[in-house]
Amino acid sequence: MTSALPDPAELGQLVGKPGETLQETLHRTLLEMILFGYFERGARLYPQELSLKFGVSLTPVREALMRLATEGYIEAIPRRGFHIRTPTPKQVADLWQVRFGLEVMAGELAIGRLAAGELTPKSLGVLETIQGKLEAAPRRMSHRLHVDLNGRFHHSLVELSGNDLLISLYRSIQMQLLGAWIQRGLNSWRDRLESEGVEHHAIIAALRARDVEQYRAATRKHIDRSLQGALNDLSAQEPDMTLE
Repeated sequence: MTSALPDPAELGQLVGKPGETLQETLHRTLLEMILFGYFERGARLYPQELSLKFGVSLTPVREALMRLATEGYIEAIPRRGFHIRTPTPKQVADLWQVRFGLEVMAGELAIGRLAAGELTPKSLGVLETIQGKLEAAPRRMSHRLHVDLNGRFHHSLVELSGNDLLISLYRSIQMQLLGAWIQRGLNSWRDRLESEGVEHHAIIAALRARDVEQYRAATRKHIDRSLQGALNDLSAQEPDMTLE
């Protein structure tokens, strides 16, 4: 299960979690600051200033920044330092295509487990519970909470596959974080809540029916609509970007 996103009051504060190294805590904290608008788009990140802010030495700060650069969230420019990046349309489309493949495979495996009795229909209750929270107060929901709950829905779905490697691969693509990155500063995600809910319920219904084709069609519709929304959000942030 994905962990809950930080409380807004904690954004920008170095709060460690059990088992984390200092470098891991710095990486997670800086990533959350990037995703949820602590820094402006294109902002330059100065290691010395971050070191002073967090009260730590330069070495773990530089290590965390280099990791973020490797992951694509920031750009390391020789003699110009580290700068916040924006994902390209091609990066987004590529990732959504991988997401479709993983979620379809996860659903097919989950349906197979339901048919074999390895899962009971009650196992799908976790998806219904999360969707219920998404529908509880949509107009009062914060962007941060929506990203968290939507991420939990999809990660929980993948976990129903029972395939540890598939689950690990899905976690590695960080869909939850990329969605937050693209949507930062926008409210367009609110306009898609109703469609998202209808699609989530269609996915759950297909799983309950143990119908692979119905599940594949529901997942395709959901992810195609989600991709178009992500590309529209990206265009709103960076009007000159094109899908190449």
